[in-house]
Amino acid sequence: MAEQEHEDRRAELLGGAATGDLDAAERAELEALLAEDPSAAAELEDLGAVVAALPPRGSGWQEPVPPPRRTSAVAEDAPASGSGVAGDGPADAVRRRRPPWAVAAAAAALVVVGAGVGAGVASLEDGPPEGPPGTLGALEQVAVVGEPAGVDADLAVVAHTWGTETVLDVAGLPVGGAYRVVLVGEDGAEAGSGSFLGSEGPVECRLNAALLREDVDRLVVLDAADAVVMTADLPPV
Repeated sequence: MAEQEHEDRRAELLGGAATGDLDAAERAELEALLAEDPSAAAELEDLGAVVAALPPRGSGWQEPVPPPRRTSAVAEDAPASGSGVAGDGPADAVRRRRPPWAVAAAAAALVVVGAGVGAGVASLEDGPPEGPPGTLGALEQVAVVGEPAGVDADLAVVAHTWGTETVLDVAGLPVGGAYRVVLVGEDGAEAGSGSFLGSEGPVECRLNAALLREDVDRLVVLDAADAVVMTADLPPV
């Protein structure tokens, strides 16, 4: 459990640094992390490039709303004590709440960076078992429409109690191009699911949206100019 908490905190610090959302104590914590973990510096550099390429907040499609986190209630105005370095004591329990858009952008970027550095992001081939539309936790393959010439894409979705996960394998998109995945509901409601960059090799990532599978009508991939790159119609549940 301690190891998982360390990894979660590491990702939070790198994500906050990439989105410019660290306070003084957290910056000191980040410096300590970079000093003891040389790989974190390279990961932060890659993550910063991903975040820089994301479309600006509020342009085009609406921002995703992350699912609620199960955390212990902490007073937001409680003063921090100690150095703020992870594992330093009571101060480690006091975490500043970041804006949802920053957390979502950092999380999506970390998924893509992880794919690029071989962090074991699962692909369609090693994901959960397949199942009928709407089956919780089952991989549901969906047919892609409108792929540009030279682009090979496989898409699947996974129903969860907190929303819908998109599993994406795509190759052939322009290197460095920024793309977004949006889920569209039967009533026209839109939920952003995350962003990724075109790469020289296949892009394999998992993206999440706060829209239940039974409410999703189609999936849309947009480029940086909000032009539709490809779509996928999802069967009713």
